[in-house]
Amino acid sequence: MKKYDLVIIGSGPGGYVAAEHAAKHGLKTLCVEAKDFGGVCLNKGCIPTKALLNTSKIKQYVLKAEEFGVTGINIDNITLDWPKVIERKNSVVKKLQMGVQGLLKTAKADMLKGEAKIVDQNTISVNEELINFDNLIIATGSSPRKFNLPGFAQGYEEGKILTSDEVLNLPRIPDKFTVIGGGVIGIEFAILFAELGSKVTILQGVDRILEILDKDISAEVTKLLLSKGVTIHTDVQIQKYENGQVYYTKDGTEQSEDFDYCLVSVGRTPSTEIARNLPIEFAPNGSIITNDKMQTSIKHIYAIGDCTSKVMLAHSAYKNAVVAVDTILNKPSKMDLLKIPSCIYTHPQVATVGYTEEQLKEKNIPYYAAKYPFMHLGKALADGKTVGFIKILVSQDCGEILGCHIVGEQASNYISEIALAMENESTIYTLSQTIHPHPTYAEIIWEVARKIIIENFSDKDWG
Repeated sequence: MKKYDLVIIGSGPGGYVAAEHAAKHGLKTLCVEAKDFGGVCLNKGCIPTKALLNTSKIKQYVLKAEEFGVTGINIDNITLDWPKVIERKNSVVKKLQMGVQGLLKTAKADMLKGEAKIVDQNTISVNEELINFDNLIIATGSSPRKFNLPGFAQGYEEGKILTSDEVLNLPRIPDKFTVIGGGVIGIEFAILFAELGSKVTILQGVDRILEILDKDISAEVTKLLLSKGVTIHTDVQIQKYENGQVYYTKDGTEQSEDFDYCLVSVGRTPSTEIARNLPIEFAPNGSIITNDKMQTSIKHIYAIGDCTSKVMLAHSAYKNAVVAVDTILNKPSKMDLLKIPSCIYTHPQVATVGYTEEQLKEKNIPYYAAKYPFMHLGKALADGKTVGFIKILVSQDCGEILGCHIVGEQASNYISEIALAMENESTIYTLSQTIHPHPTYAEIIWEVARKIIIENFSDKDWG
């Protein structure tokens, strides 16, 4: 029987980073993958959606070319070669699949294709071969949650009702596209197809889209969607699918929406069936419970990424992976969920980290807030990208950064500066004293830092 220091089940963002990190630190490591290396993010999530969104963004650039003095383009004749768009998306995914396998090979981590089964607390079975381990990391990810409402099973079978897995490979750009759910995934696909020319409708079950984000972000993205012709219905209750339409109630009245395709984007379900025979703890939603070192109730068995339902983001899984492996290596490491940034790849982008203003109010944490608009930023004006703002939240006592929320061009590229500041418990004064190159979008951090100091800390001695 083969034996490893560490076996990892799943090769998504958490799995492959754990395998690379462990192998490079001298652990005999095996990564087992049942489907495609790279997991959901690479194959059916982060990467393919961003490839498609780049196509819609380029289309918008071309449509606005005349505003920048580029003439001679007949925008009425602009068309999209959809099969070529899909082909490009698939080629990007394929390159990264190969890259993940190359990464693990270079690190000298073993890879095995097949479905793993956990036999006991120190043994798995893959392709009828028994493999022993000292440590196990479960990185089995998640799957899109489906509706079990009347008619939806038929809608899925007909191919009219889709999850985020299927929507990446539509045979054509739909004339009418409906999204059930106003979370991150739903909003990105709404922007994508609106910019590609579809008539998009969002059906949201609560009073606003992006309900877990800061209310100012939700309001700004709502304005953005409306400006692109998207229709948004909030506070609706989905009832059924019948004869090519989704029926819902709003304010006690039944209404319906017809479409070419409908995306159901109402969360994801942790994939934890593989671990059900282990005596570890599970949350009510089926996710695996871990401590801040990613250990389950069996200390040599770890769980990382979406299967824990902590923060379902690829970069969160990266950090989970490093924390788990470092713990195996007896290095100090732990997770702090508050300091994980998140991004939405709308046009312009959304990026956030830390507390929302609503959370600070709920927790009775004294804070100061300041906002600064992109329309006052030189780089944004030069590029014609003036939509959005930055909002920063700091403690009243010492100016420690508590949260930051941005809607603006390339926001995902500079939210890390705030995450780094929060990781090091830096104050707003540190940001105000950091020289930011001009003209850049990141310069808006310096502007809002100066603003909040002038408004709230003008007499403070930062020495």
